[in-house]
This record gives sequence, structure tokens and C-alpha cells, in this order.
Amino acid sequence: MSGNYPEDVINESIDCAGLDFTIGDAQEGTRPAQVVLRHYWQCLRQLHRAAHWDFARATAPLLLLADATGSTPNVGTVVPLSPFQYEYAYPIDAMKVRFLPWNYAAQNPGAPSGNIVPPNSNLPLTSGQQQGFMGQPTRPARFLIATDQNYPSPPNTDFDAVQGVSPAGRTVILTNAQNATAVYTRLMLYPQNWDSLFRAALVAYLASFIALPLAKDKKFGLELRNSNIAIAKDSVQQARISDGNEGGPSTSDIAVDWLRRRKAGYGRVGGEGWGETSQGLLWGGWDGLPLANGAVF
Repeated sequence: MSGNYPEDVINESIDCAGLDFTIGDAQEGTRPAQVVLRHYWQCLRQLHRAAHWDFARATAPLLLLADATGSTPNVGTVVPLSPFQYEYAYPIDAMKVRFLPWNYAAQNPGAPSGNIVPPNSNLPLTSGQQQGFMGQPTRPARFLIATDQNYPSPPNTDFDAVQGVSPAGRTVILTNAQNATAVYTRLMLYPQNWDSLFRAALVAYLASFIALPLAKDKKFGLELRNSNIAIAKDSVQQARISDGNEGGPSTSDIAVDWLRRRKAGYGRVGGEGWGETSQGLLWGGWDGLPLANGAVF
């Protein structure tokens, strides 16, 4: 294995593409290796985004860049899009943000304007306050992915290696969730962490892109491309059914018709009600998978 390129996975794709050679080093510089490397990273990243793979699920606190309320020291106050109050840096290892768990009732708004500021503004304004209230379970917060130029990347950032940063700005998450945590799909580079379904999908998916350009018989290469597309689609579809059902936000709420009806209108607290349909997302679905024949699955 050379670097992060798993040659055994690459050679499995070569076999599935009907090719009669083996790559010993993914960076050996031969034409077959160059063709494979042109597709490997994109196939790996796109496949991560195509389903909520259980093995790639991660949860991590987000880095706060800006607080429009001005109540957080040492961060900016400019959040480019209303009605969002907080801006966070997009995790550099995230392929897809799934949702932001949030309990609005447990969020500390700080001291009201004009009041005496308590010594520790992170503590509740009254003692004995519980972490949440009846009828306010954890819900996915609305969020929006954007690019912001107001908060540049740290000095000496390698723009070629770090995701979501460039001289043109950085990728950010806008939301009203204070002290936000993200549940997201993490980029998993090593096959040791993949489940068998993901590995099978990646082998077939990569094979579908290299079969035609590397085949001596283009008609045969076209047939192998199409058959590997079918295998990749089937694997991804299975993952969307199994991992997708398990990877979304969960709740212990009992579905009661009259309660569901009460939440069907505009939100009660700042437009953040569960049934609201205004700007923002509740959670991120998977992406369509671009296929080697130009279609999207």
C-alpha cells in the first residue's frame, strides 16, 4: 500500500473491469495508474455522500466562528444570512452533514438586555433549572451550508489538503443552535474501517469509470462498465435502505394525531417549530450518485 491508496481495492476494480494487468503502486506513473488515480478520490468521496453509511457516522462539536447576538467573546458577530444567529466552520473531515441535534429549551439565552450580567454567563439564570423541559425533546436544528469570506482560514493553511477552505472563503454551517454539535458522514480513507457493502460498491463504482478508457476492446469495455454500474447501484440502494434508516435523527416521541396537528403550523419560538417550512433544512439527505454513463442515481 502506498500512502492512502489501497492497491488491493484498486486491483479488485481492475479485475471487475475485465483488465489483464495489476498495479503494484497506485503512484507508479504508468498510464493505467494515472487513469485509476484520476477517478479514485472522486469515487471514494461521492460514494460517501450517496448514503448514510453507518461505519462513517461521526458526532463532533462544531467550531464557532460568529455569534450575531454578540454574547460570545472572541468570535465574530457577522452572520451573512438571516434568520440564522450562529456560524460554524464546516468539519474538515465531513463528507455530508446529516443533522444538528438541538434542544431549544436547554439553550441558555444569556442575561436580558440591561440586566446585571452574572459572573458566569454560561450558567442558567435561575438555579435548579433542568436540562430541557417536558414537550421539548431533542430535534434536528435547521441549518444551511454556505461560503463566507468574513472569517479566513488560519495562516499557513494548505488549501490543497484541507477541505472547505480556500482563498475565496471557507465553507460554513449557519444555524440557530447554540453550542452546536453535528452528526455527519466522515471521510474514511482506509479499507479496514469500511463495511463489506461499501467496499463492494466502491470496487464496482471505480471499475465502471476505468473499464472503458483502459479496455483494448471498447465494446467489451462498455459492457463491463454497464454491468459494474448495475452492481454499484444495487449496493448503494441496499445501503440507503439499511444504513439510511438507522442514520437519521431518532426520537422517543409517541406519534399522537392531535399533537402532530398542533405542530403543523408556523413555529412557536422564532420560527423554529417542527412543522415549519421556512428557510433552512432539518437534516441532510444523501446525494445522488453520478454514474459513468452520465446518469445520476
